[in-house]
Amino acid sequence: MSDGETWTWQFRAPAKQTYDDLDEHSRMRITDKLDEIVDDQWRDPDDYLEPLTGAPYSKLRIGQFRLGAVCDHSEKLLDIYTIKRRSGAYKQDDDD
Repeated sequence: MSDGETWTWQFRAPAKQTYDDLDEHSRMRITDKLDEIVDDQWRDPDDYLEPLTGAPYSKLRIGQFRLGAVCDHSEKLLDIYTIKRRSGAYKQDDDD
């Protein structure tokens, strides 16, 4: 984001519970990427998200994980609602 506005991210309860159950390597990979996304001075966090048909949030890919996320532009906040391994992240009728 070239305008210098500061973004942050947070886990919602379901994502936090899943995150806490992950191994340390996976947790670090996720938090490092989320930090990179909100600190990127050239791209808005929305640029990292992909639409997810039939879901109230967008998809964010981080390694083997798929996060359900929403950008709140008024609060400059990237909300993470779900964390799932790619193999179990999508229903048969989803985009991926």
